[in-house]
Amino acid sequence: MNQHTQDNDLAQEDQALIGASPWDAFVNANTSNELCQAWLALICEQIPGASAAAVLVENQEMQIYVPMAVWPKASPSMGRLAKIVEVCLRDRRGVVQSTASPQQVEDAPDQPDLAHLTQIAYPILLEQRVSAIVAVEAACDDGDVNKIFRDIHWASAWLSSLLTGRELEDAITAKAHAGSVLEVIAVVLRHGQLQQVLFEMVNELRQRLNCARVAIGLVNNDNVKLAALSEAATFEKNTSLAKAYMRAMEEAYDHGKMELINKSSENNHFPVHRELMQISGSRSVISCPLFEGGRSMGVLVLESSGKAFDNANLVWLDAFTAMAAPIISQRKKAEQNGWVRLADGAKSILAKLFGPRYLIWKAAAASLVILLAILLLVHIDYRVTAKTVIEGEIQRVVSAPFDGFVGAAYVRAGDTVKQGQLLAALDDHELMIEKARWSSERDQYDNRLREAMATHDLAEVQVLGAQLNQAEAELNLVTKKIEYAHLVAPFDGLVVSGDLSQQVGAPVEVGKKLFEIAPLQSYRVILQIDEREIRHIKIGQMGMLVITGIAGDPQALTVQKVTPVATAEDGKNFFRVEASLSDASTRLRPGMEGIGKVVTDRHSLWWVLIHSFTDWLTLTLWTWIP
Repeated sequence: MNQHTQDNDLAQEDQALIGASPWDAFVNANTSNELCQAWLALICEQIPGASAAAVLVENQEMQIYVPMAVWPKASPSMGRLAKIVEVCLRDRRGVVQSTASPQQVEDAPDQPDLAHLTQIAYPILLEQRVSAIVAVEAACDDGDVNKIFRDIHWASAWLSSLLTGRELEDAITAKAHAGSVLEVIAVVLRHGQLQQVLFEMVNELRQRLNCARVAIGLVNNDNVKLAALSEAATFEKNTSLAKAYMRAMEEAYDHGKMELINKSSENNHFPVHRELMQISGSRSVISCPLFEGGRSMGVLVLESSGKAFDNANLVWLDAFTAMAAPIISQRKKAEQNGWVRLADGAKSILAKLFGPRYLIWKAAAASLVILLAILLLVHIDYRVTAKTVIEGEIQRVVSAPFDGFVGAAYVRAGDTVKQGQLLAALDDHELMIEKARWSSERDQYDNRLREAMATHDLAEVQVLGAQLNQAEAELNLVTKKIEYAHLVAPFDGLVVSGDLSQQVGAPVEVGKKLFEIAPLQSYRVILQIDEREIRHIKIGQMGMLVITGIAGDPQALTVQKVTPVATAEDGKNFFRVEASLSDASTRLRPGMEGIGKVVTDRHSLWWVLIHSFTDWLTLTLWTWIP
């Protein structure tokens, strides 16, 4: 039992010595302790052979059960009720022990009848919680136990009402404390500047708690600096009082918990605080570290020169500092410049990486280091990716040999043709007529020439000979035109373009492209290399090509030619690079498109991932640099 309980018990004993009856004491009780003591005395009067009794109530702050009333008086021998109280608390029901243990008999040799006593413990439940326990020891028969339980049960209403009232008073007090704390916080929040916030805070605390002075210091690099002093907008930091405050704050910062130091107390663990009390003339000092996230970011010191601080002040300050510390920290961070914030962030990260705890941070950092090592040390072949088009190595154009009309069409784009195969024919009706005319004229000139030669007319022979040659020449020309009117394939291949099937009878001009034919087994690959990647391309480099139509059959390619001419497409510049296929697929056709990758030099994974960004950044910086 603690000292406070023993003092209460002595007061109860003094009251009993005055001669007041338990009922009179119960009726005239002014405090809850007096009421509980009188109630217990009344209960013990009803229990035959009662020798000892106690009422233990829950202390929610300390999470233990302490005696509130003891009958007939407090003594060390009352500890023999502890075991049955523990059983009652564990089982949450009434408990009876008919005999005492040998150890209990040994602990109380002056009580020979102890082995025949009966111990009874009864719990008082409030909202399914054991709020109190009534323990009684009596020399009674087993038949009296039920009566004792019944008496305690019916009388427990008074005790339940008493405990409920105490909890209500505690709740009202807590509400009042919370309201006053919020009032001070509201005053503090009216200002945005940190220094003004601290000044208003210490002034409000001085008035609220009736202090002589209140000081607050902020922690910076494990050093506490005095930041504000009540009733002093400015102060000199080199004065003896200011230095005493800072030393006291550093002492409280080292201890790391709230402490109350009274002038009359025998606590010698805070010598610096006692020096402060001598300098300032105060009777009581409270040092309260301000914690945020388990780290002290400031210290609050309150002095009283009149009435000493009590436990209620400590409870109030504990609630206040829990709410004030984040506000001060937020204001402090808001006023820091960017470099200070960056330094604080770096320190916080380093503390998590190299300090205790924070295993997730350490694991993430180790993973990042391993990843960076892989990116920097592992080298791979860098491949330039480009859009690719398949073209025939030789492409022959079949054009119109003369002005005319389409007579017939036999093939169209996509057809495979053999050398000499008829592709289309132009209308040769007029040519056939002209051929017949020139053939007739040639025969006429030939007959007339024969007659002139028979008559030996030399002049006529020369004229007719010339006319005969002209007719033969015109006939040969018409014959050739008739031959050219039939368009044939120059070699085995694929008709890449051209379709006259829908243009039969349409006129064509001389030289107009009618068909385009490419060989089937001789191709060249055209890669469109972005201008940012062309510096990596060299003749002789190898690569792979995947065609859209036959994606499952990659083709090996070799760079053959890098043209110096760029073409614009989709807002980008591309260079035309020609490559050849070492083993072309039989399913390959001119005009197919795909994606080609040319293998260049070996680079680290880091360079492969970021070189595009670094190139862009270099160009951007160069653009903006004057």
